Amino acid sequence: MKPASTMRPVRTAEAATTSLFHRLFPVNRDIAIKSIFGVWGAYFVFVTSRFLYVAQGNVDALFVQRILMTSICITSTWLLYRLLIAVRGRGMKSAIFMLTLPTVVLANYIAILDQIVFDHEAVVFDFSYLLKAVDFASFDWAYVLDEAFTRYFIFAGWGALYLALSHSQDAQRMMAHSRQLERVNRESELRALRYQLNPHFVFNALNSVSSLIIDRQNQQAEKMVDDLADYMRAVLTGGAQDMITVEQEIAQQVRYLEIERMRFPERLRYSVDIDQATKDWSIPSLIIQPLIENAIKFGVSGSDQPINITISAQSEGDRMRISVANDGRVIEPTARADDRSTGTGTGLTNVQDRLRTLYGQNASLLLANSKDGMATATIILPDPSQIFQDI
Repeated sequence: MKPASTMRPVRTAEAATTSLFHRLFPVNRDIAIKSIFGVWGAYFVFVTSRFLYVAQGNVDALFVQRILMTSICITSTWLLYRLLIAVRGRGMKSAIFMLTLPTVVLANYIAILDQIVFDHEAVVFDFSYLLKAVDFASFDWAYVLDEAFTRYFIFAGWGALYLALSHSQDAQRMMAHSRQLERVNRESELRALRYQLNPHFVFNALNSVSSLIIDRQNQQAEKMVDDLADYMRAVLTGGAQDMITVEQEIAQQVRYLEIERMRFPERLRYSVDIDQATKDWSIPSLIIQPLIENAIKFGVSGSDQPINITISAQSEGDRMRISVANDGRVIEPTARADDRSTGTGTGLTNVQDRLRTLYGQNASLLLANSKDGMATATIILPDPSQIFQDI
């Protein structure tokens, strides 16, 4: 292994080279390099290939002269690139101006150099004529104007290509950044919605524990505390999983129903009917929690008769229905909105917000009264691949 002292100059040289390279092409580096060398490389290949069908003397010397002119054109295009990035952000008019007057000057300058270089007998690697005084009177100005016209359109064409590619890249970058911000915002919103636990459930559960302790039902109180702790752990800490399977979601809700059944041992009955094909379907965690809360609040709590709650899930092609039904009738949201004692529909709004944030218009929440006297809330979900889509 080489000592560190011998490796430092290498790293310093590499850093200096990289720094110089970045200073030469500070903006849209890949686009600038590829377009400049691509355009003039194609031009060089085209003009050089003319010897295949046009007789030319001293082909080797002409080849070297074309390399010289192509290098000058590449340098001039780099100057135009620097002019374009100098007016970057000042609007399209400034860019168009740079592609007119400065570009015309560059084109004429290149045409004059072209006349000087090719108006001499070609000798390989002999450029001494470049040091002699230029006799403008001997110029073929018609040739110069033709060359200036051709070079101008090459420069202007490159400039338009560069601006178009740069604008496209900037637009794609901004779109990707916007999508990333939107996704982060959606995920943050989802987590905020997900953690909107109903405090009444916690208070009621703790009151039930207190009542069991007072009644010296210590075993039931301990079980309820354990169930409540497991449930809260699943909701608050296990949730780093924002999407879980239907089977996991149902298991969480059964744990919740078991806690509530300790409060209403004689009145709360529940059943689960899950289609085997839906068990591995990914759904938002706790998405049916507010529906079950409503079933208990407006069903069990509001009646002294036994109330049945049914949780079901069925697949329908590329969609799935997951429903929560309870004995009773659906209370109209408008009627409930003004009754602070019975709730304001926050739970249902939470569900709708989460569905809209995740699936756009591809998911829905439906409330209905069934023919067999059940109030039913149904969530219709698309295939999980349509998460974060708005169409």
